[in-house]
Amino acid sequence: MPKDRLLDDEWVDLIQEAKALGLSKEEVEHFLRNGTETYKLV
Repeated sequence: MPKDRLLDDEWVDLIQEAKALGLSKEEVEHFLRNGTETYKLV
């Protein structure tokens, strides 16, 4: 992988955790764009 395409390990872990929780790509994108305003923490 070219140097300019390296992935941050923490982002990779975050996305893997989201997948493990069953979140869709769209749900992750929505959260990243809109923050926590539309989500309630349990």
